[in-house]
Amino acid sequence: MKTALFFAVSLASTSMVVTAADYSFSEDRYVHNALVQVCTETADDDRRSLQRTLREYRISKQNAVKKIVCNGKQLMDFARANQAVRVTAMLQPYEDRIKGRVTIHDVAAPAAN
Repeated sequence: MKTALFFAVSLASTSMVVTAADYSFSEDRYVHNALVQVCTETADDDRRSLQRTLREYRISKQNAVKKIVCNGKQLMDFARANQAVRVTAMLQPYEDRIKGRVTIHDVAAPAAN
C-alpha cells in the first residue's frame, strides 16, 4: 500500500513539474519571437513596423533602447551598424535621455537666416 501511495504522489509531482516547464518554454519562445522581430525590423529600417511591434509586445521605446541587444550590440548601435537611418532618428531622443544629454532652444531668440 505504501508503495502505491508513494508512486501516486511521485507521479502527481512529476506531472506538475512538466507543466511548469512547458509554460516556461512557451514564455521563452514568446520573448524570443519579440526580440527577433524587433531586431529584424531594425535591420530593415522599417520604422512603422518597429513601432507596431513594440506596441504589440508592450515594450516602451526607452526600454528597447536600454535593454534590447541584437547580435551582441545595443539596439541603437545595431541600427547604426545596419545604416537604419529612420529607426535611429526615431529612437535617438530615448538614447539622449539615457546618456543625460540636454538641448536648450531659446524661444525668444530671432531665427538665424
